[in-house]
Formats: sequence, structure tokens, C-alpha cells
Amino acid sequence: MTNKLRKIIFNPLIQLICAMIVCSCCYSTLSTDTIRFFLTISVCLRETLVFVLPFLLFSFIAVALSAIPKEGMLFVLGLMVVVFISNFTNIMVSGLVGFGMLSGSHSKDIIENSANFVPFFEPQLPIIASTSHALFFGVLIGFLNSFYPNKYVTYIIKTLHSWVMIFMKRFFVPLLPLFVSGFLLKLFAEGRMTGFVAQNSAVYIKMFGFLFCYLLLWLAFAASFKRDRMIEILKNAFPAIITAFSTMSSAAALPLSLNAAEKNTKDKILADAVMPLTLNFHMVGDTIIVPILAMMVIITFNHPMPTTSEFIMFGVFFVLNKFAGGGVPSGTIMVTVPVLKQYLGFDDSMTAFIIALYGVIDPIATSGNVAANNFFVVIFQKIRKSVKKVAGITAKRVKKVQ
Repeated sequence: MTNKLRKIIFNPLIQLICAMIVCSCCYSTLSTDTIRFFLTISVCLRETLVFVLPFLLFSFIAVALSAIPKEGMLFVLGLMVVVFISNFTNIMVSGLVGFGMLSGSHSKDIIENSANFVPFFEPQLPIIASTSHALFFGVLIGFLNSFYPNKYVTYIIKTLHSWVMIFMKRFFVPLLPLFVSGFLLKLFAEGRMTGFVAQNSAVYIKMFGFLFCYLLLWLAFAASFKRDRMIEILKNAFPAIITAFSTMSSAAALPLSLNAAEKNTKDKILADAVMPLTLNFHMVGDTIIVPILAMMVIITFNHPMPTTSEFIMFGVFFVLNKFAGGGVPSGTIMVTVPVLKQYLGFDDSMTAFIIALYGVIDPIATSGNVAANNFFVVIFQKIRKSVKKVAGITAKRVKKVQ
């Protein structure tokens, strides 16, 4: 087997598409017990993921914050605040647009029968900590270890981080098609997939069109609405965007993003500081696509739409979970599972449904993330210069008064 062929076969996107095709073609020929068997495997994998998620969230955030020298903490905090506001704003905008896109949609003809497949058993693993507690303690330990470094604390959180990554990359991600397959077989056998693609094809086109226009607006802001400057910024960022699309990895595109950011800002220090920090948690593509996708799934399952307060809470915790989604294919949607369940009322079938859908469009979401980050570094440079200018004017006025 050639290296190229091996890469194609083991590509998570290819595997997910194959799993969806096999499930759609074979579900009618499988016995009830066979479907329940695969569903049981999926449920076991889901429980394992839920058990590991608090460790993933805690270790990612603690390691990231511990690595920041205390001298640069103010800069990083400022950057994180801007990114948080950006992500949250994207989600709220996406929610409004998604509600408009889907306001006339309904679940008619999607659910054909009342069949209900259940697993043979459901393992109950202990919940060590909630995701919100994991986020809180990750931030707390990370900040403390940044200001008062301790080699033992650093060793523990790095070891935990490496164990979690080994689990995700060597165990869960390779089994992702199997994880999705059990739930997909259940959905097909219960008739919940019927008509979904046909009924939502127009929404898909609108969603991707909206993401494109939204990114174009970011590019225009970065270029101060100057056409030549827009072309220059996009030309420099294009190799990174294409790499992200083909690999479904922002990390794989990082070297090209750093090069593009340096060219677009003419400031290597700023580029080297901002791009790696925004890599894992400033994800415009995800914050635009996931809320709309979630609404599509909610309507498909005839589930009530979230209230305004529920959607705002979903947005807050979705943004916080952005800190722990990087480095794993479909990592964004997997760490968002508890948030979808708690605030949008997702059940197991809905969770599997959105994971499968997201896995197929992950290349578009990832390329959107990388494109926005390349535009963001230019915008952040403008914000930083404006803040420095205002601070300088204020300092002069204070000096004159004194």
C-alpha cells in the first residue's frame, strides 16, 4: 500500500463518508439485534468520551495558560477578551441568521415511523467533574502556574494532557466511524434520516453562502475596505486556507498562516504572538456553522427551539469550550456535546446526527477558521494601535494636569 493511498484510507473525512454510505445502504438488511449491537458499541464509546472530556478541557487550558510568561499575561488576556467577544458575537449572529433561514422549516415527512431502537445496555461511568468545573479549574491552575511556576504542577498537567491526546488520537478518532455508525443505523432504521438532505439542501447552500459573505466582511474590515489591500491580504493567506481545507487541521496550516500574518502586518513579533494563540480557540467557521447546524438537527427531530436565555448560555459555554477543541479532527463538535445536551436539549441520536454532519463539512469550517484568523491578526493590529494611541493621549493629558 502506497503512502498516498494509506493517507486517503485513514483520512477521518473519507472514513466518515464511507460509514454514512454503508449505513444508508445496509440498514434495511440488518436484523434488529445487529442494529442494537452497533448501537450498544456507540453508546459505550459515547460514555467513554463523556468521562474523558473534563480531563481534556482541564489539561488543554491549564497547559496553554501555564506556557504564557507572566510578563506577557496582560497582552494575552487582552487578546483572549477580544477573541471571546468575537466568538460570542459570531454565535449570536449565526443564531439570528439560522433562525431566519429555518423559520419556515418543519419536521414533516422526516420521521416516518415510531420504531425505537435501544442498546442492549448502557454503561454508567462516574462523572469526575462537570465541564464547567473543568474549565474553571483549568483556568485557575493555568494562571497560578504562569505567575508562580511549579515544576511538579507543570509535569502533572503536561502528563495528563499527553495521556488525553493519546486517547483521542490513537483510540477515539480512529473509532469515530464506528461511534457514528451505531447511531446512524438507529436513525435510518427509525426513519429519521428520510428527506433530510433534500429538505435542507437549500439551507446548506445559504449557510455556506453566509459564511463566505461573513468572511468577506472580515477581509474588508482588515483591508479598511480598500480593494487592492483586500486582494493582497487574501493572496498571502490563500495557501494556508487551502492547506486547512485539505487537511482539516488549523495546526497543519500554522506555518503558512504565520508567514501570511508576517507579510500582512509587517510585524513578525505580533504575528508569532497572535497566530499560535488564536489557532485553537478563535474559530469563526465553527461559530457560524455549528449553531445553524444545531438548529437544523433540532427541527429534524421535532425538538423545541431554545429560548433566548438558553441560546445565550449555549453561546457562552460553546465559546469557553473553544479552548479545548484543537488538535483533533472534529474536536470542536466533540467537546461541544455536553453543551448541546445541557442547553439545547440534544439526546444521543441528535448528538450522533450532528457529529456525522459536522464531520463531512469539517474542511469548510476549518478553512473558515484559518481564513478568519489571518484576517483577525490584521484587525487586532489596528485595535492595538488604536488602544496605544488613546492611552498615549490620555497619559499626555494627565501629565499636563499634574
